[in-house]
Amino acid sequence: MEQPVSCNGRRIKTFLFAALSALCAAIPYAAAAAGPDPLVVQGSQLARIDCSRCHVVSPDQDFPPQLQVSAPSFEAIANRRTSSAESLRHFISTTHWDGQTIPITMPAPALTKQETAALVAYILSLRKPVDH
Repeated sequence: MEQPVSCNGRRIKTFLFAALSALCAAIPYAAAAAGPDPLVVQGSQLARIDCSRCHVVSPDQDFPPQLQVSAPSFEAIANRRTSSAESLRHFISTTHWDGQTIPITMPAPALTKQETAALVAYILSLRKPVDH
């Protein structure tokens, strides 16, 4: 005996709903499986090598900064209201210590545009979500 059309329609809707739910649930897992952003990974590595002498670039960095008064942590920089990709790119690219002026400002990092972009991506990845 055949089922009424309305029952089949409900079964189809239930099946489609279940399939769509499973697909939506799989999307975050697919994104996580893709791994971290390669630009952020490159920036993290660069920060640990070039910036950790003066900044806390990560809570798990191997050694503390060598300065008696350390520069701001990358997390603090990331969470400033004024920090943006453009402001960080500009600061990194144009801040140059002349080798004589006291107090010492950030030395001129000899970074390529790609390295600067990676460093900016890493710093911004440390930004905490804003609570609303």
